Amino acid sequence: MASKISTESRRARSLLRMSEAREVSAGILYTEHSSLRSVSPGVCSLWSYESRPHGSQRPVEVNATGDHLYWLNRSDPLLNTILPETSVSIVVNLDEPWTAGRTLVSSAFLPRLAVIGPVTSSRILRLGKSVRAFGAGFDSTLSPNVLGVPAAELVDRIVPLKDLWSRLEIERLAAALMISDPRRHVTALRDEITKRTGGVAFRDSVSQSAGLLRLHAGCIPINDLAERNGLTRQQFRHRFLTAAGLPPKLYARITRFQKLVHSLLSADVSNWAGVASDVGFYDQAHMINEFHGFAGSPPTVFFQPRGSESISVKPRLCGRPYQWPGRT
Repeated sequence: MASKISTESRRARSLLRMSEAREVSAGILYTEHSSLRSVSPGVCSLWSYESRPHGSQRPVEVNATGDHLYWLNRSDPLLNTILPETSVSIVVNLDEPWTAGRTLVSSAFLPRLAVIGPVTSSRILRLGKSVRAFGAGFDSTLSPNVLGVPAAELVDRIVPLKDLWSRLEIERLAAALMISDPRRHVTALRDEITKRTGGVAFRDSVSQSAGLLRLHAGCIPINDLAERNGLTRQQFRHRFLTAAGLPPKLYARITRFQKLVHSLLSADVSNWAGVASDVGFYDQAHMINEFHGFAGSPPTVFFQPRGSESISVKPRLCGRPYQWPGRT
């Protein structure tokens, strides 16, 4: 009898190890559909998430259409954080529910069809075990056209899309989701946004100023933009806040932070001092302080995979973040 129990126990442990191994080998394919975005003025990002076994040894690939594919582990901090962002996003979740919040205790379930307004501080994000989702981010100055409300009403908020679109509009989008193809899903969402904006990215000179800030990663003096618009700094701030939902200085800082995140992902840690000046910071200390302020931790901590063994900073870190200990 003892022998039988021992055999069953070993079998159970073996099955558990196999299950854990499968979970480790499985990751999430994050695709930036750059080729679809290029023909859509005002659309800042088009993306999809899908649970898949790792299909490549390379963490980043470019497919035949020019889209970027990122193979991410579930512990990757980029999958577990909603980072500050100036755009407004529509997110469609087709699989298990997600939660988000300032802390794990305060986290709440996200709507299946959600609108995420401009984000000024990071939040914890928890994806379901199985992931299949897609989304689009668009210039916040287009929010009245796309959603019927100004971006200022959506700052740091996550609201159901059904609160902003009619039932008929939701059903039209749902009909496009019957085909199981992430690229087709993203295309349908892009077309719906473009139709609402009339294919026009900027409605006035203040909206153009927001586009310039994004184009130059926030590295344009606000006084220069005010003069370009024939306004005082205070007048420009008021009009910009009304159009984009954020004050111009904060908008510029978040735009620069977004560029910083992408730069740090692709740069060797030994070159981070150079990244700081390239992105527009005074020095590396300024860069680290700004990153900490928006992400909640310095970059060496943020890019550490969640749940892995602590990475000691005494033996000097080297390589790109995806090459650090704990990454596969």
